[in-house]
Amino acid sequence: MSRWLLIACLGIFLMAQTPVPSIEEARVEVHAEDLPVERALAPGGEGWRTVSMWRVAEGPAPFWIRTRVHVPPRAPGEPTPALALSLLGSWEAWWDGALLGRNGRVGRTPGEEVPGNVDLLLPLPPEHATPGPHLLVIRASAHHRGFQPIGMLYRLQVGEASQLARSRLLWLVPSLATLGAMVLMGLLHLARYFLERRSRATLLLGLLCLAASALLLLEAWRGLASYPYPLHIVRLWLLSAFVLAVAVLLPATLHVAFAEPRRAPWWGLLAVSLLGLLAVRGFDGRNALGLGLSLVVSLVIVVRARLRREPGAWAALGGLGFAMALYLLSPQDFPERGFFIAFGGLLLCLGGVHAHQLRRQQQRLDDATRASERLQLELLKRSIQPHFLMNTLGAVSEWVETEPTQAVRFIESLGAVYRHLLGVSGERSISLARELELCRAYLEVMGYRHGLTFTLEAPGVDGEATVPPAVLHTLLENAFTHNRYTAPVTFRLQEGRAGGRRRYTFSAPTGTRAAAGMGEGTGSRYLEARLNETFPGAWSLEAGPTEAGWTTVMEVPA
Repeated sequence: MSRWLLIACLGIFLMAQTPVPSIEEARVEVHAEDLPVERALAPGGEGWRTVSMWRVAEGPAPFWIRTRVHVPPRAPGEPTPALALSLLGSWEAWWDGALLGRNGRVGRTPGEEVPGNVDLLLPLPPEHATPGPHLLVIRASAHHRGFQPIGMLYRLQVGEASQLARSRLLWLVPSLATLGAMVLMGLLHLARYFLERRSRATLLLGLLCLAASALLLLEAWRGLASYPYPLHIVRLWLLSAFVLAVAVLLPATLHVAFAEPRRAPWWGLLAVSLLGLLAVRGFDGRNALGLGLSLVVSLVIVVRARLRREPGAWAALGGLGFAMALYLLSPQDFPERGFFIAFGGLLLCLGGVHAHQLRRQQQRLDDATRASERLQLELLKRSIQPHFLMNTLGAVSEWVETEPTQAVRFIESLGAVYRHLLGVSGERSISLARELELCRAYLEVMGYRHGLTFTLEAPGVDGEATVPPAVLHTLLENAFTHNRYTAPVTFRLQEGRAGGRRRYTFSAPTGTRAAAGMGEGTGSRYLEARLNETFPGAWSLEAGPTEAGWTTVMEVPA
C-alpha cells in the first residue's frame, strides 16, 4: 500500500513539473529609471539592459521591465489565456501597449506606494490574446521589501488559467498529504514521550516531525493564499529557522537513536558548517546547503551505526539514501520540491526504526526487572543466611556477657542496615546519599564483627544523583567476601562528569588471602540487572585488579 502511495505521489509530483508556456529564453529587459509611460512603451531606447528573469534585483525606486511573451496556440472554443506574475513589489502592466492591470500602487516613496501581492493572475483581453509573441511592459516599485533579493521576479507565465492554477494545486496535493502524516507522527511521539516517559529519541523524533511539517506548510503557503509582498521576508526568515531546526534535529535524532559514541566531532562539524552558511548569499541557496549538510552528517552517523551492526541501521540508511538521491538530482530546488517526498519516506523509516528499538528496549527492561527481583531476593537471603546469623548471634552472646554496651550498639547498627535494605529494596533508583548511608551502616556492622575500623570516603560526590539501590553495598559485600581484612581499611568512591555522563570509580583495598574478583557471581549479576533496569542500554561496568586493590568503574547518564 505504501509503495503504491509513494508511486502516486511521484506521478503527481512529475505532472506538477510539466512546464507551462512562458516568456522566450527566460530573459527580460530592465530600465532602472522611472521613464514616462510613452518612452517605456516605445520599442528600442537607451538605458535598457538584458538580464535573466531570475536575476532581476532592482532597488526600491520605480523601474521598468519589458519582454516578449509567447501566447501558445489553442483550439477554437478554448478559454482566453491569463498572465501569472509573481514579483516582489507593487506593479502596473501593459500588454501590447494597453493597460492590463495593477497590483497595489507603484510609488516614488514608501508613503506613496501601496504594497501589492506576491502572486497575481490576470486574464488577457481576448483581442490581444492571439497566438504568438506579445510585448509585456511592467512598471514596479518595492519600498517595503525589507531585504535585497538575488532575484525578485519569480514567475512570468502565460497560459490557460485552469492549467496555471492546476500546476500549483498538483504541487500542493502530495505535500499537504505528507504534511498531515508528519503532524500526526510528531504529536504521537510527543504524547508518548510526556505520557510514557519514553527516551530522548522519542522526543527528538516528535520535534523533527513537527519542524518538517512547519517547513512544508511554509513552502506550500504561497499556493494556499497570496499575501502582500512585504510579508515575504517574514516567510523567508521563518523558512530559514525551520530549515535550521530540521538540519540540527535530524542528525541529533539519529545520534541518540543509534547511541553514537563519538559526539564532539560530528556536532563540531555540523556547527561550523551551519555557521559557514551565513556567508552564502540568498535564502534559497542557504536553505538548500543547510539541508544538504544535515543529510551528509546524518548519513555518516548511520553508516557508522551499520558498521557497529546496530538494529535498524539498514532502514535508516535506505531512507537517507533516498533523500540524498533526490537532493543530488536538484539541490537548489530540494527544499521546495523534493523535501516532502524525501522526508516523508525518511521519517517513515525512522519511525519504524524507533518502534523496533522501543520494543527491544521494553523487552530488555522486562527481562532486567525480572532478573533484578530474583537477584534482590537472593541478596536479602544472603544477608540472613544461617552462617551469617550464627556468627552474628555468637558475637552478640559474647558481648552481652562481657561488653553489654557494645552488644547494644552492634544490634542497633545491624537494625540500621536491615532498615535501609528494606527501605530501598522496592525502589527502582535512590539518591546516592541514601546509598552511602546504607554502606556506612554496613561497614559499622562489619567493623564490630572484625574488631576493626572500616570507612568509606566519598569526597565531592553529588548526593542528589540517582543510582540503583544497593549497588555500592553489593560492591562492599563482594570485597568482604573475597578478602580477609586484618587491619583498618578505607574504601574510596570518586565521581567524574564528562559528556553528560557520570563516572563512578570504587576502590576496595586487597586484604590477606584475597580470592578471585567479581567474576560472574550473584553480586555482579545483580549489579548488571539493576543498571540495565534503571539505565537501559546506557550504562557500562568494568572491574579489575589495580595496584590499590580491586577497582570497579561504573558509568551512567548524568
